[in-house]
Amino acid sequence: MQKSISILATLILLFLLIMNYQDTAGITILSSNIAQVLKVSPHTLTLNMALYTFIIFILGEISAIFFFAPVYTSLKEKFNAYKRELEKGSISNTSAEAKIQVLENKITVLEKALNDALNNNK
Repeated sequence: MQKSISILATLILLFLLIMNYQDTAGITILSSNIAQVLKVSPHTLTLNMALYTFIIFILGEISAIFFFAPVYTSLKEKFNAYKRELEKGSISNTSAEAKIQVLENKITVLEKALNDALNNNK
């Protein structure tokens, strides 16, 4: 599912890049009114629309990574802790089963010894 979403997002990005390759976008960094007040020249940045789209996509990806990284690490730590608890339970169950087996073997040996002792006394 995640793989198909990634492929779909990449295809949409490629489509937008191809469709907007010829267009340009102007970004005003410092407007003329504010530039007059500050007594500097106004600044605008003209970018190819495909480059602008790509930059926005990359910034979105980076912000998503920074937003979800703490959630991911928290869930991973909880999962590892849960896995360790299951392993501890499995080990304790295995050791308990081994102890039961040893006790059953001892009981069998004692029963045989008791039967032999009773048969020798008759």
